[in-house]
Amino acid sequence: MDQERRQARSVREQARVAVPLVIAWGVGLAVMATVAGQSKDRAGQLLMDPSFTLGTRWYTGLVSNLGILAWTVGAAAAFAGAWLCRLGGRSRASKFLVGGGFVGSLLLVDDLFQFHSVLLPSELNAPKFVGEFILGGAMAWWLMSHFREIRRTHVHLLLAAAAGLGLSFVVDAVYAPVPGQGWNIIEDGAKFLGILAWSTYFVVTTRDISRSVFVDALMTWPDAAYDSVYGALDEFEVDGYAATSAGSGVSSNF
Repeated sequence: MDQERRQARSVREQARVAVPLVIAWGVGLAVMATVAGQSKDRAGQLLMDPSFTLGTRWYTGLVSNLGILAWTVGAAAAFAGAWLCRLGGRSRASKFLVGGGFVGSLLLVDDLFQFHSVLLPSELNAPKFVGEFILGGAMAWWLMSHFREIRRTHVHLLLAAAAGLGLSFVVDAVYAPVPGQGWNIIEDGAKFLGILAWSTYFVVTTRDISRSVFVDALMTWPDAAYDSVYGALDEFEVDGYAATSAGSGVSSNF
């Protein structure tokens, strides 16, 4: 007969687990309060989907949205892998994945809010290359800081990502194509393939490192459990023998 192992959570445990939800809801309420303070037109623009607001087809921006999802998957995989590495005592691998997750998150935010291409020049009156320099510098920092760890991974996936993103950058810098042109398809297509390669790299890398951490844990934990159990039994037997000897009046001195 199966025995239920789960137990009811205490009020204190439930309250502790609810802390992340309270933080998330606090951020969400702050965002919604900011939206509520805007004008009617701007509030509608902030809340509604772009295709609905502009009256366009449902698939408007589909490739761009898929790219955002791919950036997100890559960053989430990197941070999850870093957490597992910390549990397994892999400090260098953890730092490597945290750095990759940070760079991926930076690229995600840039792509989502069009930071270097639209927001920076139009709202902050800063040249476009400033944003490109920040992104390039972050990627170069990560590559140089964790070169030894990167060499141990599937580098060809990272090279594929660099090729796609690099080609997109070159086409944009040289031709600056308008939407719908052939060069625009090449630019955005290369960028999309580069994002997919970047995301795949971190998913595969996290899978490989996590598998190694799990294998080490499975090889270590049985030995540690054996020593703990049988070491306790040995101590119990010694204590029991001493108590029996003392009770019977047997002396160990001959």
